[in-house]
Amino acid sequence: MFKRCGVLIQPYADARFVGRLLTSALAWLLVVFSIASLVEPLAGRLAMVLLMPFVLLGSLLVLLCLACMLYTPLAWLCAAVGSSGAAVVRVSNALWIERPGDRRAFPLLSLTRAGLSSSGGEVALRTDDGDVIRVRVDDPVDAERLLGAIAAGRARGTWSARLYDDVPPPLRRRLFVGVATLVSLICWSVLDFDLALSLGVITGASAWALAALLREDARRRVLVAGSDGLSLRDEAGERFVSFGCIERFDETALGVELVLTGGEELPLTLVPPQLLRDPSETGLSMVLAERRREHLLALLRERSGRGAREVGRAGALLERRGLPAPAWRAALRRLVSEAGADYRTAKLTREQAFAVLEDGDAPAEVRIGAALALSSSRDVQTVERLRIAADGCANRDVRIAIEQAAEGDVDDGMLEQALSSSAARPAASAPRCVTPAA
Repeated sequence: MFKRCGVLIQPYADARFVGRLLTSALAWLLVVFSIASLVEPLAGRLAMVLLMPFVLLGSLLVLLCLACMLYTPLAWLCAAVGSSGAAVVRVSNALWIERPGDRRAFPLLSLTRAGLSSSGGEVALRTDDGDVIRVRVDDPVDAERLLGAIAAGRARGTWSARLYDDVPPPLRRRLFVGVATLVSLICWSVLDFDLALSLGVITGASAWALAALLREDARRRVLVAGSDGLSLRDEAGERFVSFGCIERFDETALGVELVLTGGEELPLTLVPPQLLRDPSETGLSMVLAERRREHLLALLRERSGRGAREVGRAGALLERRGLPAPAWRAALRRLVSEAGADYRTAKLTREQAFAVLEDGDAPAEVRIGAALALSSSRDVQTVERLRIAADGCANRDVRIAIEQAAEGDVDDGMLEQALSSSAARPAASAPRCVTPAA
């Protein structure tokens, strides 16, 4: 927690959204006008009927453009003025700005840029959406301390960071303008100007749409580190890497490179490449990125060399051994019940089950088994420890399975999915360390 200090919040994200909406509306209005210009000479008597949808759509786009043109200057002005006042700055699972009667949270993952004023008395934190949080500090050391807390902050028991690709920024706007201009000039030599312009705009819009579809590498990628391993997530799904499958890790200029079992090299870029290309963007932005890289290295060093712990007798009791899901759940619940206390029955104590559950190095199957064994008890302490263990899982399917166990209602389909996505080892092949999950 940082002491009460002056804070200015500038919500530029809303202004940028309205600006993008205005640009998109103008582009689509131009496309609709171009298509209508092509349809009119070809439609003949049916021109009015065929053009009516374009007229209605164009009218709606014109109204949207007018509304955005009126609101955009106001949005930028409100963002520039912002809301200021004394506040307590706290870093926990998010960056909290607390004022009397007002409490705002900014996800730590969204804070990707930072800068220090020329006087050294103000830190400007920028989110990836464009919002700016300006915090006054008495000493530049406090600025680095704030960045360190942001870089190491955890949300729901896991640590997260943005991943970047060393690729140039998208060229969709320039591609649209370039293709439209080139096609228009070529067609103008043999066609009327209006028809040539319409063909150029439609071709340029098609090129823009195609470029957007092919820009798969522009997806937002996130690294999540939990007690069980690392999860690499984007819109396409999840790739989970258990700590036991990491043979070596090396620090690089832009992040960390993992060497997995089998020799696969997996680079993790935590430092935005743009920081190295643009000297004006360095400073505290680079400090924030490097602190995140250092924290990831510390997590890997903490887990490296430990391997999978010996779960021993407790783990053997929790294994599925080919049982159907309902029979497995019933057998697990009997392990920790008083009915299993017979001297002829292998008994599992609650603390043994908790030890397996909270061991991130244990196989996912026995951790899920421990959660199912404990799910028969509905006391507050057991439910809370189940939820804490779930929050620490980087593997999303395993986390959901343990969460359902905490709620006492485990879906068989979700259970099978969690077990299949938990880095299973095929019998006649090398260990699979990485598992994609949709």
